[in-house]
Amino acid sequence: MQFRQSGQGDERRRRVFRDEMLAGTDQGDVAAGGTAQSREEADGRVYPDAASAQRQAPLTSLLPQRPLKLVALFLLGGLAIAGIELLYARLFVGLPEQFQASLAVFDLKGRGNIAQWFASLTLFIGALTSQLVYLIRRHRLDDYRGRYRVWQWATACFLIGSFDAATGAHAIFQPAMIQLTGKTLLGDGAIWASLIVGIAVAACFIRLAIEISGSRIATAFMSLAAGSYVGFLVVNYHPALNAAALTRIIAGSAALLAGHFCLVYSVALYGRHVYQEAQGTRRALRTKPVVTPAKEAEKPRVTKPRTGLFGSKKVRVDAAHEKTSGDATPAEVPTISKKSIQKTVSASVESSSSDTSRPMSKAERRRLRKLDRRQQRQDDESDD
Repeated sequence: MQFRQSGQGDERRRRVFRDEMLAGTDQGDVAAGGTAQSREEADGRVYPDAASAQRQAPLTSLLPQRPLKLVALFLLGGLAIAGIELLYARLFVGLPEQFQASLAVFDLKGRGNIAQWFASLTLFIGALTSQLVYLIRRHRLDDYRGRYRVWQWATACFLIGSFDAATGAHAIFQPAMIQLTGKTLLGDGAIWASLIVGIAVAACFIRLAIEISGSRIATAFMSLAAGSYVGFLVVNYHPALNAAALTRIIAGSAALLAGHFCLVYSVALYGRHVYQEAQGTRRALRTKPVVTPAKEAEKPRVTKPRTGLFGSKKVRVDAAHEKTSGDATPAEVPTISKKSIQKTVSASVESSSSDTSRPMSKAERRRLRKLDRRQQRQDDESDD
């Protein structure tokens, strides 16, 4: 039985998840004033805003949330199971035969009795609860493989189980397997039906147990359900209990009803778990993103004073973000004529060339000739 699919649908689902998350975050930011805090809170959740109670069907509010309500449901289920068994043991068994025919609804050995109808109702409630869990669980952001689809299968299995509990349709497997194999196991061959139904239930049960493993209390009740089903098989087919017919009937019926109830109760507990995660009231188990430490602010570089090209003046250049040392207004820069600069440069070049014994480079000679031509041109213009 295939519970999930993979392939191109996974990539499409990733894109849908991203669009859903971005759309929900943008709308939440507009409503809250567009603050950056709402974006950070949305990034830490495993459910988008589309899974919130305001955007879900009103039926999702039927999932039990208060602990008092959960305790009341558990006590109600336990009292119902105990009442059904007591009605059979204390009322039906002691009645005369003419009254037993009219009160056959309390006979746990026949079909259509009150225990079967209670089991059918319990499993039908399990189907509704599974569908409510599916409506919220499908929005989980990190479910790239689509494991939420198991709740669709769970809904179908609960519906089939509810139909079988009310009608006893699984009994058809007994003559079919005897006809097919030619063997009767353990007497009349009734175990054939239990084997086939048990294999199907075990497959769904194991997959559902893996899904709800995130909730400890739901896993605990799932374990109780598994123990109840095993107890039902032991009570019905263990040879030591064949003599105690009344005990076997009551214990087997109670174990089966307890298994159904604990299974549905574990689904309801997991539904509460998922609902709280979607609303943000419960922290989901998710790997935290790696947060890199903030880099230290780089200190501004202070440039050293640079000397002019020809060693006559010193100019200090500040860095791009460096504050000036003085608070007073900058001093006025004296105006220097171009002619005085040229004379100073030429004098410095001549003095440097005369002091040093090394020959002038080609660039220096070219610069000197250029300055001479410019000086001569200016002298000619001044004479005119």
